[in-house]
Amino acid sequence: MKYLTILLLLISTYSFSQKHYNFDYLLEYDVTYYKHSEKGGITDTLQNEKTLKKYYLTNSKFNNYKAEITELDTLTYQLIFTDNLGVSLNVTALKKDLDNAEFINVDCKYVKKLSNRFNYQTKHYDFINLNDTLLKDMSYKRYKLTSIKPKRTKRRKLATLFYIIEDSTAFHLPHLIHTTAYNEFNKEHSIPNGIFKERYLVDYDGNLDFRERLISIQKIDKKLVIGDECNYSANK
Repeated sequence: MKYLTILLLLISTYSFSQKHYNFDYLLEYDVTYYKHSEKGGITDTLQNEKTLKKYYLTNSKFNNYKAEITELDTLTYQLIFTDNLGVSLNVTALKKDLDNAEFINVDCKYVKKLSNRFNYQTKHYDFINLNDTLLKDMSYKRYKLTSIKPKRTKRRKLATLFYIIEDSTAFHLPHLIHTTAYNEFNKEHSIPNGIFKERYLVDYDGNLDFRERLISIQKIDKKLVIGDECNYSANK
């Protein structure tokens, strides 16, 4: 396999012609994906569960951007970066380089303009705050992102995304993965701050599609750097 090349800088650099994205937290999760078997159209049992490790680089004060890191094999990561204000990239890097790098300098040829053409979806979805839930005798805040158009929900068999928020993480703006979730938060700011302890998707038929569970939170200081010529962000 031929890997895309990222220039990983281990020493401090600065240039007025660069865009710097700062990360102050590394979040580690286990993600389990579920497949369901069906008999006569009725869900029977869970089949072929698959669990993988996932990491997020986040900024506790700005949640318009984040980097999502997934283990591809023993040597490499896939890094997907999204700035919901207009920038995205998807690259592969050696684990030893990415783990040790203070600066992640990405060539413009890997950077793409992110279209926000699905911003209209906010009129179809809403965050709904739910009653607190108890896990091991601890109380946690909870909310869901769901369709608010019943006919559309039924016609398209739309799923619902649930969040359980880790206690004592109100210092961190909501950690939202999907662009629609960020757009909805940005429109109304109606949900509590905090890193999610669990995030899970329930399909239209009530089946669990995936579950993400928080393993650890680590304070860090990393930066992702792109050239000004490929800084498509609306927040320049």
